Amino acid sequence: MDDASSAVMTSRVIERVARCALGPREDVAEGCVVVLDALAREIGTAATLSGENLERVIFARLTREPRASSDAEEEDGYAWTVETYRRALDEWRRCENKGDGESAAIAAEMENVMDYCASYGGMLLNPALVGTFPRSERALSRGCGVLLDAMRSMNGIPNGYLERLAVKLEENEGLEDVAEKLFDELRVSTRWMSPLAEFDGHLKTMYQLCAVKPFARALVKHKRWVPMKAHLSAINGRQFETESVLGWFLRPSVLPDIFGCGEPDCVEAYFGDQSSKKRTKREVEASYTMLRGCVGRLVEGLYQILFVLLKHGGEVRTGVLEFLDAFLKVNAGRGKMRIQPQVVTSHGGAYNLSVVALRLALPFLDPQSGKYDKIAPEYVRSRACRISLNDETRVALTAEEAAAAKLSTSEDKDDWGFICECFYITGRALHLGYVKCINELSQTGREIQDMQDAVRDFEGRREQWMQLPDRARYERRLEEMKSELDQATAHTFQFDCALRDPRLISEAMQYYRLVAVWLMRIIATNGQYEEGHGFMFTQIAMDKIPEACPVAFGCLPEYIVEDMVEFILYISRYSLDSLEHEPLDEIMNFFITFMGNTTFVKNPYLRCKFVEVLRHWIPFEGGYQSQKLLSLFEVNPVSLVNMIPSLLHLYVDIEFTGTDNQFYEKFNVRYQIGELCEYLWSVPAHKSAWIKLARDDPEFYTRFLNMLINDAIYLLDEAMKKLPEVRQIETDMQDQTSWAARPQQERQERESAFRQTRRHLRSNLTLAMVHVRMMGYTSREIAHPFLRPEMVERVAAMLNYFLLFLAGPERRQLKIKNPEKYGWDPKELLATISDVYVQIYAADKDKVFIAAIAADGRSYRDDVMVEAANVVRGLGLRDGAHVDAFEALAKDVRDRASEEAEEEADLGEIPDDFLDPILSTLMRDPVKLPSGHSCDRSIITRHLLSDETDPFSRQPLTADQLVPDDELRERISAWITERKAEARKR
Repeated sequence: MDDASSAVMTSRVIERVARCALGPREDVAEGCVVVLDALAREIGTAATLSGENLERVIFARLTREPRASSDAEEEDGYAWTVETYRRALDEWRRCENKGDGESAAIAAEMENVMDYCASYGGMLLNPALVGTFPRSERALSRGCGVLLDAMRSMNGIPNGYLERLAVKLEENEGLEDVAEKLFDELRVSTRWMSPLAEFDGHLKTMYQLCAVKPFARALVKHKRWVPMKAHLSAINGRQFETESVLGWFLRPSVLPDIFGCGEPDCVEAYFGDQSSKKRTKREVEASYTMLRGCVGRLVEGLYQILFVLLKHGGEVRTGVLEFLDAFLKVNAGRGKMRIQPQVVTSHGGAYNLSVVALRLALPFLDPQSGKYDKIAPEYVRSRACRISLNDETRVALTAEEAAAAKLSTSEDKDDWGFICECFYITGRALHLGYVKCINELSQTGREIQDMQDAVRDFEGRREQWMQLPDRARYERRLEEMKSELDQATAHTFQFDCALRDPRLISEAMQYYRLVAVWLMRIIATNGQYEEGHGFMFTQIAMDKIPEACPVAFGCLPEYIVEDMVEFILYISRYSLDSLEHEPLDEIMNFFITFMGNTTFVKNPYLRCKFVEVLRHWIPFEGGYQSQKLLSLFEVNPVSLVNMIPSLLHLYVDIEFTGTDNQFYEKFNVRYQIGELCEYLWSVPAHKSAWIKLARDDPEFYTRFLNMLINDAIYLLDEAMKKLPEVRQIETDMQDQTSWAARPQQERQERESAFRQTRRHLRSNLTLAMVHVRMMGYTSREIAHPFLRPEMVERVAAMLNYFLLFLAGPERRQLKIKNPEKYGWDPKELLATISDVYVQIYAADKDKVFIAAIAADGRSYRDDVMVEAANVVRGLGLRDGAHVDAFEALAKDVRDRASEEAEEEADLGEIPDDFLDPILSTLMRDPVKLPSGHSCDRSIITRHLLSDETDPFSRQPLTADQLVPDDELRERISAWITERKAEARKR
C-alpha cells in the first residue's frame, strides 16, 4: 500500500477513535458524531486527520460548544478526551504486534492521539486554565472532579492514562493545583461513612492516583497531607483526623465513638438488641463475620494505598513516614490511662492505622528470615528517632538515665532504614490503637459490673420509692440506668467484633513473637546487637544472661513489653483457641526469663502480668485441654528448669512495689502464682527444680516461705473474723418477721454491708486456700526450711492458731449457709493443716518443731489437738496412719509442754537484759546489731525476712551484719544453769 493510501486508512481510524470528521461523506467512519465544519473549511474536507493535522483536530473538537446530551462526550470535552484515549489504546493494542507498515503507522498515530488526549485533558483540569475551552455548566462546577467521575464510572479510567496525564501536568506546572483539588475532594468522600457504606470506589480511586508517582509526590506535598506540619503541636488528634487527606478514610469502624459510627448505622442494626439477649451466639458471630469483612476491605484498601506510596521510595516514602509519625504524635494522648475522646482520633482511626501498620510490617516479622537484623535498638536513642518518647517510661532506665544515654554524633545516623522505622512505628501504632482498644474494653467491662450493681441496688429500693409522691422520677431514673447499661453492653460487642478478628490476631501474634525474639537477642548479645548477625532464637540459657542490664535494652519504651503482654493476655482470656496454631515457645521463654528478674524489667506489676498469662495457659484450665500448652509447661526445657525459680522470685519481689495499693494487690498476684505452682508441683521436673532451689539457696527460700506464711496468716485470720459476722446476719435475716420490723434504712445499710462482707470473705478464703495448700504439698518434700530457727516458731504459732478455730470450742461459729459459695471448706482446711503438722513432724529430728508448738502460749491447747485428731479420723479426712502420726505428735508436744512448764517455773522471773527487746522472750542465741542492741538471732532474722532494716535505727541491715554476742550468751547460759541448780535444791 502506498503512503497516500496508508494516510487515508490511518485517517479513517482516527475518525473512528476521535468520533469526528472534517465533513459529511458517504464513507465517513461509523460512530463519527461530530463534524468539524470550521476546520474543514480551513484545511479542506479531503485532508487527512493524521500527521500534522492531528493536534488541530483535537483542538477543534475541544473548542466546539458542548451540547446537552445523555452522552457524556457530547456534554463535556474532558469526557471526550478520556474516551478517545480509551479507543486509541484499544486500537494501539490491536495494531501493536502486527508486522506490516500500515499497522505500525496506525499504532504510531494512536500513540500521538493518547498523548494529545492526556495533554489537553490536563489543560481542561487545570484550574489556572479555566475558560480556555468551552465547558458545560456541570463540568465547570465539578472542576477537577470530572477526573474522579471518569475514574468512578462503569468503564473506569483507561490504563496508562493517569501516568501520561501526570507527566503532561508536570510539564505545564499544573500538577500540584490539580492534585490539591482531587485529593481535597477525595478527603471528604468518606466523611461520616460507616463500614456498611460504599467506600470501595473511593479507596480504588485514591489507590489509582497514588500508584502514579507524580501524583504521589504531589500528595505528600499537599498542605493537608500533614496538616499544620510546621506547627504540629497546634493541632490535636481529632482535628488531624478530619483535616488530613487520609483522616476520613481511616475512620470507618465498628468501634464506639463519641460522634457515632457513621452511616449507615451498623450499631443499631447489629448491636442494638444484644443487651436484651435476643440473638443467639451463632447470630452474633455471623454479624461479626459480615462486619469484619467490611472493615477488612477498608483496611486492605488503606494498606494498598500506603504500600504503593512506599514503593515509590525517596521523598514519597519519607512523606508516608512523616504522616505516620505526625498521626502518632498528635495522638499521644491515647496512651494515657484516661483519654479525652474530643481531642484524640477516634478508636476506629487509631485501630485502622495500627492494623495497616501491622500489615506493612508483615514481610519482616518472621524471626527465621533474619530481617530483624535491621531493627536497631539504638534507634530510640537517636536524634533521628521519629517516636516521641519524652513522657514514656523505659523498661529499665529512669528518664534521666535515658536522656544521658543519647547516641553521640559519631554513633548516630540520619537514616536507619525502613524496616527499623516501620518496626517502631508499628509498635507505637498498636500501642495507641489496637492495644488501647483492648484496655478500653477492659475498662468498659468494669463499668458494666458497676452499672449492674448500681441497677440491682436501685431496684432494691423500689419499695421505698413507691411510697413517695415522686415514684415516677424513680421509674425514669431506673430506665435511664438500664439504657446506659444497654449502651455499655453494646460497646463491648463492638469492641469484641473488632478485636477478635482472626486475621488480626494472627498478624499481631507474628509481630509480638518477633518482639520477644528481638528483645531476647538484645539480652543474649549483651547489647552488642550489631555483633549478633546469624543469631537465631532457639533456647536462651539463663546463666548466660548478663548481670547488668544493657543500655540498649534498658532504654526501650516499656510499652513495647507491656503491649505484648496486654495483647496475649486478652487473647488468652477471650480467644484461647486462637493460640493453637501459633508458635509460643519464644514468648513463654521471654516470660520465664524476665518474670523473676528485677534487673531488666523494673516494673513488678508488668512482670506480674506474665504470670497472669501463664495462669490462663494452664493446659487443663476450665476444661480446655491443649497439647500445645501442655508442651510449653512439660516439654520446653527453659520452662522445666527455670519457671519455678522465676515464679518464686517474683512472689518475693512483689512484697514491696512502692504503690499505694501494694498490700492488697500482691495477694491477687500471689494467688495466680499459687495456682500455677499447684499445677507445676504435679510435674516431676518442676518439682525437682523446686526442691533444688530450696536446697541450693536456703536463704532465699526461707524468705519466700516467710512471706507465704505471712499471707496465709493474714488471709485466714481475716476470713475467720468475717465468718461469724456472716453467720449473725444470716441468722437475723432468717427471722423474716423480726427483720421486716427493723427500720428500712437499717436493713439497707446492713444488707449493703453484708454484700461487701461476703465479697471480702470469698476473696480472702480463695486466696488463703491457695497458700495453705502450697504449704501442704511442699512440706512433704521440703520440710527443713520450716524447721529453721527463724521460722519454726512462726510456723507452729500459725498452725496452732488456726487449729484452735477449726477444732476448738467455738468452731460452730464458723458454720454458714451455702459455704461453697464462699469457697469455705473447713474439712479441707483442717485436713491440710494436719498434713503440714505431720509432714514437718516427720522431718523434725531435733524436736525443734515440738518445742515451738509447746512454747506457743497463745494458741496451743492439748485438748484441741486431741479433738482435731478425732475429727480427722471420724470424718475420714485422712487415713489411719496419718491420724496415728498426728496423735504421736500431740503426745510429744504434751510431754514437751510439761517440761517447758517445769523449766519456766525453775527459771522464774527473767532479768530484763536477758530478754529479747522485740518479743520479750529469753534470748538463747543473742547477736549484736550495728545500732548496739542485742536480739535473739532467730527473732531478728525473722524480722529481716520481711524488712531488711534495723528495727531500732531503721538503717539498712542484713543477716551478715549480725555479730554473735558471746559475752551475753555466756551470762545467760550461766544464769540458766544457776537457776536450775537452785530449783533442784528446792
